[in-house]
Amino acid sequence: MADSHLSLETLAKWLTGRLEHEEMLGVVVRHHLEMCASCRERHEEIGRLQAEIGHWDEEVAVVESRQAPELWRRLTDHPFDEQIRLVEEDETLHAWGLCQFLLRRSLESIFDDPSKALELADLAVRTSRQLGDAYDPHWVFDLRARAFAYLGNARRVLGELRSAEAAFRKAQSCLDRSTTGNSLVEAEVLDLKSSLRRDQRRLGEALDLSDRAVLLYRESQDPHGIGKLLLKKAKILEEMGDFDQALTLLRESPSEIDRRREPRLFMSARYNLLGCLALAGLYPEAEELLPEVKSLFREAAQPLDLVRLRWAEGNIALGLGRIDEAEDSFREVQGEFLERGMAYNAALVSLDLAILLAQEHRNRELKILALELMPIFESREIHREALATLLMFQRAVEEDRLTESLAREIAGFLRQVKTDRNAG
Repeated sequence: MADSHLSLETLAKWLTGRLEHEEMLGVVVRHHLEMCASCRERHEEIGRLQAEIGHWDEEVAVVESRQAPELWRRLTDHPFDEQIRLVEEDETLHAWGLCQFLLRRSLESIFDDPSKALELADLAVRTSRQLGDAYDPHWVFDLRARAFAYLGNARRVLGELRSAEAAFRKAQSCLDRSTTGNSLVEAEVLDLKSSLRRDQRRLGEALDLSDRAVLLYRESQDPHGIGKLLLKKAKILEEMGDFDQALTLLRESPSEIDRRREPRLFMSARYNLLGCLALAGLYPEAEELLPEVKSLFREAAQPLDLVRLRWAEGNIALGLGRIDEAEDSFREVQGEFLERGMAYNAALVSLDLAILLAQEHRNRELKILALELMPIFESREIHREALATLLMFQRAVEEDRLTESLAREIAGFLRQVKTDRNAG
C-alpha cells in the first residue's frame, strides 16, 4: 500500500507548482482516484460524457453536455426557419455540445419521424459551420463529417437519394481535411453511407463499405457498431438474393450482441431474421418466430418499428393464404407511410397490396390503386427507371393483364431500381 502513495519528491514538486502536467495526471490524479470512491465515480461519469458528446476535452464534455438541453429548449420555441436563423446568428448557440445534442436527437428520430430527423441534422450541419477557434479545427471537421452523414441518412430514409448522395460527398470532404485519425467517426460515416449504397442498389459497394466499417469498429472495440454492421451486411446479402448467407449471419448475430445492454439492437436482429425468412418463402418458420419478435418490440420498439412489423405480418399472412388479414395490414401500413412522408415505402407496400389484389382477381380495386401510385412517385426524387416501372404496372392494370406473377416481377424490379444510379 505504501508504494501507491506519492514520493517525497513528487509531493514537494506538486506543492511548489513545479510538477509537470503529465506527471500530475499519471501520478497525483491517479493516486487520488484510487483512494476516493466518489471521485472515481465522477471520473467515470466524465468519461461517459466525453463519449456521449464526442469530444476529448473533459471541461467541454462536462460543461457543454449540461448546457446543450437548455440551448435546445431555446430553439424549440421557434418555427424551423427561425431556428435556422438563430443557430447561424446567435453566438451563444455556437457550441459543440449543442451540435452533438442535435445529432443524437436526429438519430433517435430517424425511426419515428424522419422529417424531424432531417431538420435536426440540418441544424447540426449549420451549427458545426459556426464553431470557432475555441475548438480544434480538425475535431470540428470530424463533427461536421458526422453532421453531413446524418443529414444524408435522413434524406435517404425519406427517399431523397440524390440529395443524400450530395450530403455524403460533403461528409467525405470533411473527413479528408481532418487529421485526427478518429476511426470511430470514419466507421460511422461508412456505416451510414453503406445504407445509401444499398438503397441505390449498388450492393457490391454497400457490402464493401460495411466490411470496412466493421474493421474500424473492431479496431475501436465498439461492440454496438460491430453488431449493427453485421445486421446491415445480412440485409445487403438478402437484397443480393443470397438468402442462405443472410440467414446464417442473422441466426449467428445474437451471439455478438449483449441483449441486456443492447435491447434495441437485439430486437433488430430478430426482426431482420423474421423479414428474411418471409422473403425466402419460409413462412411457417417466420410465423413461429413472430411471437418472440412481438415481445421484443413491446420492450424496445419505436413507432415506426411497429409499422414495419405490421408490414412483415402482412407478408407472412399473405404467404400463408390469410388474405383478409394481409390486406388489413397492407392498407394500414400504406396509410402510416404516407402520413410520415415516406413515399417510396408507401409505394412498395402498395405493390404488395397489388400482388394480393391480382391474386384475388380484384381488377377494379387494382385500377384505383394504380391511379393512386403515380402522384406518390412524382412527389419525390425517384429515378426515371422507377417511374417507367410504375407506368408498366399501370398499363398492365389498365389492359387487364396484371397477373400475380407479373405483379411480383414488377415489385421486385422496382426494389432494384429505386434509385438514381447516377447519383454517385
